[in-house]
Amino acid sequence: MRKLVLFFILIITPSVYAAEYTEITLPAAIEYAQTYSQRLKIKEMDVEAAKNRIEQANQLKNPTIGAFFNMGKAGENDPQYLGVTQLIELAKRHPRKKLAESEYKLSKENFNQTRFELGMDVRDAYVELVGAKTILKQIEEQYELLSELCDLAKGKYSAGLANQMDIFQTELAINQLKIQKNSAKVNVNNAINELNSIIYCKEQDFDSVEGIYSDNYSALLVPPPDTILPSLDEILTKYLSNCFSVKIARQEIDAAEKNLTNTIRQRVPDMELTAGWSYNEAYRNPTGSFYGGAYVGVNLVNIPIFYTFAPEIRNAKIQLEQANLKYNSVVDELIKDIAAAYESFNTAKTNLNYYNTKIIGDSFILMSYAKESYKKDKSDLISLIVMENSYKNIIIGYTHALVDYCKCWTALLRVLDVEDLAKTELL
Repeated sequence: MRKLVLFFILIITPSVYAAEYTEITLPAAIEYAQTYSQRLKIKEMDVEAAKNRIEQANQLKNPTIGAFFNMGKAGENDPQYLGVTQLIELAKRHPRKKLAESEYKLSKENFNQTRFELGMDVRDAYVELVGAKTILKQIEEQYELLSELCDLAKGKYSAGLANQMDIFQTELAINQLKIQKNSAKVNVNNAINELNSIIYCKEQDFDSVEGIYSDNYSALLVPPPDTILPSLDEILTKYLSNCFSVKIARQEIDAAEKNLTNTIRQRVPDMELTAGWSYNEAYRNPTGSFYGGAYVGVNLVNIPIFYTFAPEIRNAKIQLEQANLKYNSVVDELIKDIAAAYESFNTAKTNLNYYNTKIIGDSFILMSYAKESYKKDKSDLISLIVMENSYKNIIIGYTHALVDYCKCWTALLRVLDVEDLAKTELL
């Protein structure tokens, strides 16, 4: 069964990868994602709803229009009434509006954080795609090299300078590369699907720009690996207070404070104002008209005698205390996350520079030397195949180091909540 599944994957892989995609740069991919993303649209709706709640919180109570008419003997000497009653909230409307405004600011911060995180997700997916395509390209190059060696071994065998075992060994290595190449194609296809699922554009599917490989740092929105970062203390001083998580936690404290004020104000009684016109049919003036006149009444309602809103106030105080504790926790955790991301990026940069300065160049020279030695019958084919496999592992390892470098840079940007760090202070 497993062999059948593998055979099916190998059959469909070329056709899947051959699907039509539109090439897109990384900045354009970020822009598309921030335009079409459904999770961003949901957050945008939350902001709009929070804005509407400000107007809702600032509402005035609607009046009540009433009439009182006596009928029958019981009320024949009592006056008739027609008037308006208006409930006036005392010391409640302003704090309620301030709470809604604070929650609106909080929803905007959440939207900005989601928008930023979406851009970082696109960066990671794009880099993964570029890495997968680079590995596929490297395997294909090694496949061509082994095919050339196989042809060379066959030529030597025909000339009686090599035995048939050399041909078998190169063909075995080629067959192993075929499997790796097909797996690499599947990885590329998966990376394309992941990128498009993040961008979420129904009109078209996207692919990375061809030619973005190991030396094109600007296209991947990362600084060159020789970039020197400021110290960790300098970064914390400059960026810690402006991180989205810190601003959100700070805004949650503000909202909790305003919620406490709004809750305490529920203890203030409201005023009910009544005004209208009354007349009495039993009493008439000399002209025969009813006696009538205006009336005004005032009541205090919702007086906190039997219920003082004590549980609501206690809960509001608990929420404020929780918000303060959360803020301290967020700051402490963020400092650790920034330090970890800073260290990870420096380590990834060191590894990539070591590949650039030491491993890649030396391994290429050794591979070229081994190839020429075999052509001149100075070495056997087994040594060359071993060298080729080692070289393949090195260049693929370099690609993984590059992807790790890019993702560590994105991780540093992610915890600092900045998008253009490479273009500003850190260069």
